[in-house]
Amino acid sequence: MNRTFLINAIESIATADGYSFYTDSEERTSEQIKSYPAAWLLPPKFQQMEGRKHGKVTYSLTLHAMDAGAKLSPAQREQTWSRLEEELIEMFSKLSDTERVIAVEKLKIQHSSLSLTTHGEVAATATADVVTFF
Repeated sequence: MNRTFLINAIESIATADGYSFYTDSEERTSEQIKSYPAAWLLPPKFQQMEGRKHGKVTYSLTLHAMDAGAKLSPAQREQTWSRLEEELIEMFSKLSDTERVIAVEKLKIQHSSLSLTTHGEVAATATADVVTFF
């Protein structure tokens, strides 16, 4: 139940921020992405659980934020990476404010110098542990 909640919460945040939202395993990225900017959420990974009837569940999340970049100059690509980084931080900040989320921990953002699809996009990838309660 918390897994589905997280997926729906991130979808809601990403679409409200103007992103087309997708979720699936990474090998399907190229065939699924139809428009940019796009947010691609890998399936959440169950990390640990504390408690029986009430407690905490921690998930590891990976979210790719992508925008069209095939025709951008190096300076424009850098500006796009900077914007994607800021937007990922904002998305995870909003996620930390949603119900059932106790904390977002170990947030890391990495810029990809290689394209994740065949479209030549600019991408930044955020990973974090998200602690939820049940």
